[in-house]
Amino acid sequence: MLPARLTRVAFVLLVGAVVACDVSTVPKATYSSPLGTYTLTSLTNGAPTEPNAIGFLLGATRASASFGFDLLFDLDANGLPVIYPVRYVGGALAGTLKRIGMQVVPGSFDALRVVPVDGYDTLSVQHIAVGSAVAVELRDPNSCFSSTTLQLQNLYAKFVVDSVNKATRHIYVRTVVDPNCSYRVVVPDSVPKGVDEP
Repeated sequence: MLPARLTRVAFVLLVGAVVACDVSTVPKATYSSPLGTYTLTSLTNGAPTEPNAIGFLLGATRASASFGFDLLFDLDANGLPVIYPVRYVGGALAGTLKRIGMQVVPGSFDALRVVPVDGYDTLSVQHIAVGSAVAVELRDPNSCFSSTTLQLQNLYAKFVVDSVNKATRHIYVRTVVDPNCSYRVVVPDSVPKGVDEP
């Protein structure tokens, strides 16, 4: 009797896990993925009135104690890009539910059409090479909310630092964000057909 009961419990838990991760219930995508092009200043020794951060849904902004940004940009002593996720900068003040994860992916920014579903680093500062394509996972319940699974609360994006000007401390960045919750397609100016189908 006990093994049969354990089998039933295991089956119910397995079905629950499958349903919780099922993205077939995701609404049809209706928004195209915009391309953003930004000129930012570095956090250290940058112009004090110019934007030094981006919000993927808001564009270029200046980092402040309101933590309304997603990523903060800086240059290290060698002039290489350093990227800070908002929770690294603000800790609990940035909001415990807001999370930005990054990962460098192979290939070029333009060739990256669908970002990975997992493997994102949500805690570390990223030192990246100019020209590297970076995939981004954004979890912010103010943008996406699901009562069934955290996976459906994610937005996905990509960015690249195209170049830096060490003398002026400027950082030139391009971004694409898919504003459809749980969709991972980052093709500019297109509405995805599926969560991972351009």
